Amino acid sequence: LRTERLIACQQSAPKWVTAVLGGNVVSYVYETSYVDPVSKKVTMCSTNLTYSNVLSVRETVVYQPHQKSPESRTEFKQNAEIMALCGGWQKVKNGIEDFSMERFGQNAKKGREGFEAVLEMSRRVFREQKEEQRGQQAV
Repeated sequence: LRTERLIACQQSAPKWVTAVLGGNVVSYVYETSYVDPVSKKVTMCSTNLTYSNVLSVRETVVYQPHQKSPESRTEFKQNAEIMALCGGWQKVKNGIEDFSMERFGQNAKKGREGFEAVLEMSRRVFREQKEEQRGQQAV
């Protein structure tokens, strides 16, 4: 299964960035997701559309069953390539890339924690449903 979507999100870029670049508070990301039901693997690839002439951000996230505990654990891999595209001074480009990587790391941690919470909630609901079905079958 392959899906493509355009994501609009409220950005939290510093005000000086939006003032300099003339942006607004909504940013856009293009995402393609691949679901392989046989291997139980989900791969999501995204790239920024907002400020793409200044900064290229390409992220890949992979969720798959953990090799040692496939029934109870999910392996999470995340990779980001961030490249400042502005011409000129290398020091400015490095500063933009460093700032972007730091910000990306902070947001990635929040996203990972949120996904783990959703996974745990899903496991609990599925467990409860199985127990309920077993109870109904016993009657």
